[in-house]
Amino acid sequence: MGPPLPPGPLGHPFSPSEKPPKIVIELFHDLCCPFCKKMGQTLEKVMPSFEAKHPGVVQWLYMNVPQPWHAQSCLMHEACLAVSAVKPTATWPFIFALYEKQAEYYDAQVTDLSKRQLYQKLAELAASVGVPTEDVMGKLGLVEGENKGSQVTQLVKWYVKAHRIRSVHVTPTVFVNGIEAPQVQSGWSEDEWSEFLSGLVQ
Repeated sequence: MGPPLPPGPLGHPFSPSEKPPKIVIELFHDLCCPFCKKMGQTLEKVMPSFEAKHPGVVQWLYMNVPQPWHAQSCLMHEACLAVSAVKPTATWPFIFALYEKQAEYYDAQVTDLSKRQLYQKLAELAASVGVPTEDVMGKLGLVEGENKGSQVTQLVKWYVKAHRIRSVHVTPTVFVNGIEAPQVQSGWSEDEWSEFLSGLVQ
C-alpha cells in the first residue's frame, strides 16, 4: 500500500493561478530563521508589485522548512499549516505577521514556555489575520491514539520529505522552475529582486 501521499501539490501560493504560470518560484523558508524574515519582508512588497505589472506570470510558493536546531520552529510551522487548513487565503498574511513578531519566538524568549503555551500564542496571532484561535487550536490538538501527533502532523512530514528530497538545508533556498537559484540572496533589495525577475520574464 505504501506511505500516504499528499492530495495535491505542496506549497502555499501567494495568489491563485487561473492558468499555468510561466515561472514558478519556490521559497524554502523557516519561520524562525532571521534570514528568511529578511527576504520575506522584502518580498511582501515585491510580490504584489510584480503581480500587478505581470499578472499570472509568476507563481510564488511558500515551502515550509522547520529547522530542527530550533525546537520551536516545528511548532511555528505546525501553526502555519493549521492556518492554511482552516483558511488558505490567510496563510501568507499569517507568515508575514509571524515574521513581524519573529523575535518573540527566538530561543531565549520561548525556552520556558510549554508546547501548549506556544501553540496558544501562535493561535492568537492567527486571530490577528482573521483565523479564529479556537479553530487553529483544534487543528493542533492531539489525535486519538498514542504518539500520532496532531491533525497537521502528516502535512509536516510531507513538507520535510519534500525539502529533503530536494537537498534543501540552508534557509532561505529558492528554486526557479524546479532548479535551485543560488544567486538569490536573503539581503536582496526590492531593486535587486526587480532586476532578477525582469530577466526571467524577458
